[in-house]
Amino acid sequence: MKKIISTTFLLGMLLSGSMLSAQKMSQEKMKAIYSDDVATFKKQFTPGDYNKCFLVGDILYSPLGFSVMSDRKNIINFLLDNKASVNKKCQNRTPLEVADETKGSEEVKKILIAKGGNRN
Repeated sequence: MKKIISTTFLLGMLLSGSMLSAQKMSQEKMKAIYSDDVATFKKQFTPGDYNKCFLVGDILYSPLGFSVMSDRKNIINFLLDNKASVNKKCQNRTPLEVADETKGSEEVKKILIAKGGNRN
């Protein structure tokens, strides 16, 4: 019984620790994605940011996941062409799962699937 409680406690600490260590997505970064302009996006995000999880409110998104949720096809294509992981999980959701949950466009879902996106 002690092992179960200890394991549950440690798992909870790890999960909450990952939420606390996540970087908040700034208004400037969100505006860059909303602009759907690659030049504006590149001013706010470095290539090292492409596969990070950012906190938006109380939900974690990768730049690709947030772009999917916002239906920003230019940014989606740019990220996929520049080594963003099509299956990067933030809060246990891939970008394709984000598209499903947020009623993402069928065109965006097709782009993700064509690049190897999956729902796991």
